Amino acid sequence: MILKIKAWCEGIIIAIIISIIIEMLLTEGKNKKYVKVVIGIYVMFVVLNPILEIINYDIKFEELLGFEEEISVSTSLDTNMKDVYVVGIQETIKEEISEMGYIVKNVEIEVDSNYENIEKIELSVEEGDDKIKSIEPIIIGNKENKSNLKYTDIMAYLVENYSVSEDKIVFK
Repeated sequence: MILKIKAWCEGIIIAIIISIIIEMLLTEGKNKKYVKVVIGIYVMFVVLNPILEIINYDIKFEELLGFEEEISVSTSLDTNMKDVYVVGIQETIKEEISEMGYIVKNVEIEVDSNYENIEKIELSVEEGDDKIKSIEPIIIGNKENKSNLKYTDIMAYLVENYSVSEDKIVFK
């Protein structure tokens, strides 16, 4: 509660300082009174913002002018860091599968909203030159993804190291 009051007071002080600076920079003219009205409305919204929040009236002057709050900046920074985390996992999977002797064309990972669990891994993999290519058996009447059958070592690696169930691993 005290932190909210402190932030409210800081907002009022900053609004007043900004309004004083703008008024000092204005030249005498017809537009000065209109600018003063806008500045007054801005200061009024800054002062009344906590009261409007209490009565659940959702007017925020910062959003009306397109200013972003510090929370959204930290959220976007946090999201970018999490995206870098996902890209890092993708690159690690590419390297590890390449070391197994496969040619990795693409790796896509879908994670949950908290970036804690991997929801899906999509791989585009080809056998390398050092692997002996075998003829795939044709299974009639089975709707399973037949491409999963020949990459059992990759699936075992992903299940063991990334705690992903086999049904969440898809080969393209």
